[in-house]
Amino acid sequence: MKVAAGREFFVRFGEAAQALVPELDWSLIESDGSWSAPPDDCDLIVLAGDAYRKAFIDAMIQLPQPRWAHTEDAGTDGRFYDAMRAKGALVSHSPGTNAPEVAEFAVGFVLWSAKRFGELSARQRQHRWQELGLESLSDKTALVIGLGAIGSRIVTMLTGFGMRILGIRQSAQPVVGVEQQGTLADLHRFLPEADFVILATPATPQTRGLIGADELALMKSSATLINIARGVIVDMTALKEALRAGRLRHACLDVLPTEPWPADDDLWDMSNVFITPHTASTSPLYLPRVGELWLDNLRRYVRGEELRYRVAWPRE
Repeated sequence: MKVAAGREFFVRFGEAAQALVPELDWSLIESDGSWSAPPDDCDLIVLAGDAYRKAFIDAMIQLPQPRWAHTEDAGTDGRFYDAMRAKGALVSHSPGTNAPEVAEFAVGFVLWSAKRFGELSARQRQHRWQELGLESLSDKTALVIGLGAIGSRIVTMLTGFGMRILGIRQSAQPVVGVEQQGTLADLHRFLPEADFVILATPATPQTRGLIGADELALMKSSATLINIARGVIVDMTALKEALRAGRLRHACLDVLPTEPWPADDDLWDMSNVFITPHTASTSPLYLPRVGELWLDNLRRYVRGEELRYRVAWPRE
């Protein structure tokens, strides 16, 4: 049984893994992109930490018969997952391991918009002592689209500010703190009520392009769109048109359809846009959570038990 992983991940979790499965062999990608041993015969994959880079993914896609891949991701869209599915590999992911940090980031975007931190920071750089009119959150409504581990945590945080919360999820299971809850069929009914629309849903065939011209037209011109989910959920052409025309106050984007986002795109220069480089989950606490989950699943894997958070692929 041979594992492909990153050197840093091995340093942190390799000893515990060997204690569980002494016969494990390793192929580790180094910081310079070289390998400690050829990865061609690896059957287990850990896409986490320092392994999360193009060179690693490219090599894993070429494996002839991967048996199990564990990923730090919550969402499982993209070419790595497409390849694992096509090869018949088991895939387990890590929903919730980054939920505290991503939720905090989303709430930071809410505060940036309502408290005009971007404008205040610009005035500091200009040495201008000038007050700005700020908003309260206690009279605002947030629509959280996606009420999984991240979305439900966002709800908890925003209710602490006294905000009214609308929520959308495919399950009918209620979430504490959500005043009105519906499914995607209720999106157009909820959008006009929201001061903040927060995307926390996976990229699926149903959510790709979910926020387009029609949806943006339903939103308040004073509303803020926050995306900490996946870039493909938003029609970027429609979003830029709405921002230029003043039909949307702010867009806060930690994810974009193309990453890195092209440096010459005019989205960067829009004063009502806050772009961050898919960094919401960054935290020294994230990888340890992923590592502990992988170790638990490794124990389950060698015992033939059901993996935690095994991905159930949708039917074609």
